[in-house]
Amino acid sequence: MADIDVHFRHNTSSNTMRKHMILGQLYTNDITDKRILEAMAAIPREPFLPDNLKGAAYVDEDLDVGNNRYLMAPLTFAKLLDLAEITPACRILNIGCLTGYTAAVLSRLGAQVIATDSDASSIVQARTHMQRLNIKNVNLQPVSTMSDGYAMSAPYDVIVIQGAISFISETLGSQLAVRGRMVTVRNISKRSDSNIGLGKGLLVTRLDHRLQYREHFDASCAILQSFEQATDFVF
Repeated sequence: MADIDVHFRHNTSSNTMRKHMILGQLYTNDITDKRILEAMAAIPREPFLPDNLKGAAYVDEDLDVGNNRYLMAPLTFAKLLDLAEITPACRILNIGCLTGYTAAVLSRLGAQVIATDSDASSIVQARTHMQRLNIKNVNLQPVSTMSDGYAMSAPYDVIVIQGAISFISETLGSQLAVRGRMVTVRNISKRSDSNIGLGKGLLVTRLDHRLQYREHFDASCAILQSFEQATDFVF
């Protein structure tokens, strides 16, 4: 894995934990796509998290970053990327980008990333991170309702939703290009005391004028804001 080892040349605690995430969490769970492993090796998670969570950056669970928002667990995110089959030419919509970690990883996989979030302060932080990392192919946009996607730049080859959902609206579904893929976690049951519930990794593919839904792996993931209750479409 020479392409990955280049990111761990310096013996720092961050590099050690990130390498353990790649080899101990992802590779051993059948994430073998070198482009995904390289992208997640290249982008440290700590800078995108508040100070009190930096030490837990590589724990294999969703991280509560406040205001009922969560950064998706590394393995869940990697499995969604694997389902999405992102090529270097893909135009990608990243919904629920928070402070930009998922957008930064996606920037290394596709040609262009449109990243949205309903939290304006997170978008400001994400722009700072993109500048710090010299990432030029990410367009960050604040939105009022994440479940509506971002029609202005549609259609997209890939849509990655950073969180679980209870529905996909017709508005969002229409933003997929023909043969485009949308990946997320479909919520099946939510605990009464938490926004996190049991779910299934979901691949949605646009076939001409209809969407095909296929469930894959088990996942426990927090429901993303504005995806809690159905509007014009229910699974």
